[in-house]
Amino acid sequence: MLSVIRNSLPAIILLILGALLASYLVPVELEQMRWEVPGMPETYPIEQLCRPVLLGVLCFLPFVGALMYMFMGTMDRYMTRNFVSYFLMCTMIMLLIYILADFTDNMERFRSRFDDPVMQALHFYGTQLPMFLYQILPYTLLMGTLWCLSKLCGGSEITGMLQSGRSLLRLCLPVFMMAALASLAYGICGFHWAPSGSLYREIVMKKNKNADGTPKSIVYRSDATSRIWRIKHPALITSPGDPMIGVSIDQFDPAQRGKLLKQYRAEKATWNKEDSSWTLEKVYVREMAAPGIRPKDDDFVETLTLAFQEKPYQIISPSQSKSIDSMGTSALYEYIASGAGSREDRRKKRTEWHVRIARIFSCMVLVLLAIPSAVTFQRRGTMKGIGVAVLLAALLLFLYRVFPALGESGLMQAWLSAWIPNFLYIGIAIYLFRKNLAHRSFKEWCRARFKGEL
Repeated sequence: MLSVIRNSLPAIILLILGALLASYLVPVELEQMRWEVPGMPETYPIEQLCRPVLLGVLCFLPFVGALMYMFMGTMDRYMTRNFVSYFLMCTMIMLLIYILADFTDNMERFRSRFDDPVMQALHFYGTQLPMFLYQILPYTLLMGTLWCLSKLCGGSEITGMLQSGRSLLRLCLPVFMMAALASLAYGICGFHWAPSGSLYREIVMKKNKNADGTPKSIVYRSDATSRIWRIKHPALITSPGDPMIGVSIDQFDPAQRGKLLKQYRAEKATWNKEDSSWTLEKVYVREMAAPGIRPKDDDFVETLTLAFQEKPYQIISPSQSKSIDSMGTSALYEYIASGAGSREDRRKKRTEWHVRIARIFSCMVLVLLAIPSAVTFQRRGTMKGIGVAVLLAALLLFLYRVFPALGESGLMQAWLSAWIPNFLYIGIAIYLFRKNLAHRSFKEWCRARFKGEL
């Protein structure tokens, strides 16, 4: 009984911590969605509703890993402990180097722009954590696998484990399972929070204020509602609930593009979170007359409430960044489905959407590549194989630039340009299994696989 409690204690602790973290993060995300997503919560598209669900899943991934570990055998547990420790060590080292290098470059910006640079820097790098993890996680998985297996192979532990009758792939099954959880976390980070961190970074790092400290004027065009917003002093994206000063709204006819129907000129505009409406103060309203008829004088209204779909974050964020890296996966899908923008722009975003999905599986591909590179049964050391694996990982970065560029230009199908690097590296991994693992040929492995000997 005591052994059962002792073995299940890590899973119970991680379950409690995951529940506490989810109880804090999910409501915060739902509140953030009310500022970002057009419409009321009951009308949110399924792509946006996935955000709080995925965030909750991310909180419980460590518990899932601990639960899997609890039901493993002794040898699988030993492999899992080694892999997870080396993987976490590589991740923490690279993350620390990344943050310190970035802080050194931006230290002067924090000092000159904020009254409390230390607290602002801590908040800033908290928002950047998903983006940093999204950039380094595939390669820390590679390095963690290389480090773990090369150490075990150097101590002849792999050879001893293989004497138990297990194949190398069966021996590395715990590595694949933990890497799959890390790949899922990688995909969740890239769904919304890594692009959101990229957008926040662009806003903080660039000068988006006038000399008097007020935000620069913006123009926002909504094709879905046929409206153009011109705002002299918008709210900052870090505080989108603040009133917007000097607001001009042009309402066009959706059926006849370019035909102006109504104009609003307001001194101040405030968004109401309770009913998702806009309150305009000291507003002049002009109804545009039919062609050939002189328009009436503007009507002055002290306060006017309008049920516009646009939300503050939606209006402010496009003016801050035009980078595709700052668009979440759900936003990319909505943009493609809406048919907005030019054909070239939609093709570029469609390619990026496929690339983000393909890169989730690239984590597993790099792990598959690392196994035959780190394990050797010959007298030579493992450094040659590790060097080849690191070189191939660097080349993968290049391929994820070249082939998507072909997809964006229309020379290749978007999905194919995103998946070709994965297909190539799976072939390379199979070749390395056949060439490097001299204790068992690739043909023998295939024969054993179909006979059920694994």
